[in-house]
Amino acid sequence: MKKRCLVIDGKDNVAVLLEKAQQGDTIEVGEKIIALEEDIDFGHKVALCDIAEGANVYKYGEEIGYMLQSIQKGGWIHNHNMGCRRGK
Repeated sequence: MKKRCLVIDGKDNVAVLLEKAQQGDTIEVGEKIIALEEDIDFGHKVALCDIAEGANVYKYGEEIGYMLQSIQKGGWIHNHNMGCRRGK
């Protein structure tokens, strides 16, 4: 099932889900259709591309943290796999 999401800036590598989604649901960002790799709650982030361990995470055009581990496109990004740099 297609779910709604929010992407603000072209450099964003995550989208924010505007409704609860289940594994296999899809989101559409521009011309890309991305299948979700797992269940993801409303308001949580989903990877728009593969993101390597240590790579920056961008939401709303701003760096919000970095990946503690690599994640595949369609994966859930939250505090279990994303860290924040202090003092930024």
